[in-house]
Amino acid sequence: MDKGYLVGGRYEILGTLGEGGMANVYLANDTKLNRKVAVKALRYDLQDDESVKRRFGREAKATSGLSNPNIVNVLDVGTDNGIQYIVIEYVDGPNLKKYIKTHFPIAYHEVVDIMEQICLAVADAHDHGIIHRDLKPENILVDTSKQPIQVKVSDFGIALALSDRSITRTNSLLGSVHYMSPEQIRGKSATVLSDIYALGIILFELLTQHVPFTGDTAVSVALKHSKEDIPDLKTIDPNIPQPLENAVLRATAKDPDQRYQSVREMCEDLDTCLLPERANEPKFIPIPLDDLGETKVIGEAPLVDDEDKEAPTKKRNKKKRKIILLSLIPIALVLLLIFMIVKGNEETSVPDLRNLTIKQADVMLKGSNLNVGNISKENNDDVEAGHVIKSIPAKSLKLKNGAKVSLVVSLGATYYKMPNVVGKDYDDVSDNLRKRGFKVKVKYKSSSKYESGVIISQSIKAGKKVVTKNKSLTLTLAKTPTVKQKVVKVRDLSGYNLKSIQDYASEIGATLRVTYDYSDTIEDGVMISQSPEPDSVINKGDTLSVVISKGKETETSDDDTDKSDSDNDSDSSASTATKTVSKDVTIPFDSSDSSNTITIYLGDATHSINTVYKSMSISQDTAQTLVFNLKSGQNGSYNIERDGKTVLSGSVSG
Repeated sequence: MDKGYLVGGRYEILGTLGEGGMANVYLANDTKLNRKVAVKALRYDLQDDESVKRRFGREAKATSGLSNPNIVNVLDVGTDNGIQYIVIEYVDGPNLKKYIKTHFPIAYHEVVDIMEQICLAVADAHDHGIIHRDLKPENILVDTSKQPIQVKVSDFGIALALSDRSITRTNSLLGSVHYMSPEQIRGKSATVLSDIYALGIILFELLTQHVPFTGDTAVSVALKHSKEDIPDLKTIDPNIPQPLENAVLRATAKDPDQRYQSVREMCEDLDTCLLPERANEPKFIPIPLDDLGETKVIGEAPLVDDEDKEAPTKKRNKKKRKIILLSLIPIALVLLLIFMIVKGNEETSVPDLRNLTIKQADVMLKGSNLNVGNISKENNDDVEAGHVIKSIPAKSLKLKNGAKVSLVVSLGATYYKMPNVVGKDYDDVSDNLRKRGFKVKVKYKSSSKYESGVIISQSIKAGKKVVTKNKSLTLTLAKTPTVKQKVVKVRDLSGYNLKSIQDYASEIGATLRVTYDYSDTIEDGVMISQSPEPDSVINKGDTLSVVISKGKETETSDDDTDKSDSDNDSDSSASTATKTVSKDVTIPFDSSDSSNTITIYLGDATHSINTVYKSMSISQDTAQTLVFNLKSGQNGSYNIERDGKTVLSGSVSG
């Protein structure tokens, strides 16, 4: 199973924890509960054995009923594409084999504590009618985060489901035979007492860091278990307490009847083996199998001749040899059968077949003593048509010689018909295009036809079939046009009359503000001063302020004549004098067009309502100040048009 694969639609594979003779174990994430779990799947080459599949499912479900702090909990059982799997709790720590290697020597009290936890787990399983059959340190996990450490026994389901075949798998046999009881080696069924024998071997390994019997082949190790005594623990470690050594000797007795008769009995014995009152306990010595069943005569033997004495003795010796030979024949036959099965079940690894043609893959598989199985085809953007995408099972996994390997072959890249995305909002289509495999690039262009963010062109024409993998696609998006303000340099208006100044203000798009003052040097109606000053920069719409001369200020006299003349002059001046009145208005913007053309007409003492006072363009609602020059008692009027239609009009009083 590859990384990222979703087993049963729920468990996402994160990596491989181990590969064994019977099953492969993967670290996975339970996507529903967001926790790490271990997924154990039967090896690919065992999936066709219906009896194994049935027993695997049945026994895995049976062990899911076990609830013990020292047993790895079974969380789920299922099938994915024909592959049987079970989901178990993930223990973040080494197995007992690795723990012994890294922590040896282990204190006696810790050895006893570990063994008691294992015994409690196995005893609970036995109470539920489940025999483990494959107890070994590799199947015991250590949670080092707990203090003291907690051990958990695993593999109940698979051990039982594959018990009939466990001795036929090379890897499984070489690992398990070191813990296999003599009666199992002789072909008998595993029992509670077989598990106790394995517990004794595990205890031996905890005390010495190695198993009691080793050999180059499984057959040689099995023969030693059947015939040889357990090595003397006192020779290896003279400090081992005698009751602790006795626990090993009693659990590993060749005769099942001389072992502990239950795991709980062994656990109770271990619980007191380090007590001072048991320190002088005698060594447990199992009765040899050859001595079992013989009748020993007690009392004085009758007198007989030497010749008569020799005859029965020879007869008994001959009979004894015959019994021994007859007992060895089935053992030899079983060992020979094991050897033949092991030779016939040698394993090989799946080679790397990716990117090979089917013919090349067939040659590679035959070179590894494997055969081509089912061939399926699918599109793939990375692998050329006719070449292998992947193998099932994946490369490096071990299979029995002659097993079949399925191939997934590429049909070539997937072609995608390019849709028309012009006129669509970029945010609505970009995610889908990227998921298709496109590398999307974006450009911007001013447009008055489309709103900002809308696609106005695409680099790949609509309807064209393309391979989307890493294909570059450029989309041009509309953006709001930027209105550049017109900037002008203000002219020197010295000598200009008001009419000329109004025409100039309208020409540059400035707002004109007029005030009046007396001047001894500037004649009436001509500009005295301006703001901004000549050659200053002004933006369109800014205010241009001017002061217009009212001429010389008239002097008054105390003489009646002069007063009369002065009164006449005053009346005349009053009739021509004006004052400035301002009116603030807001010109509304019509959003149906990108810009509006505005024309303003003023009617006052110096402007005709039929003459254009000012023209301008606006792109939003715009505030404007209208300045009127009004004589005493005179009313001013204004009319503002947008694209030839009146939008504002009104009057002001002087």
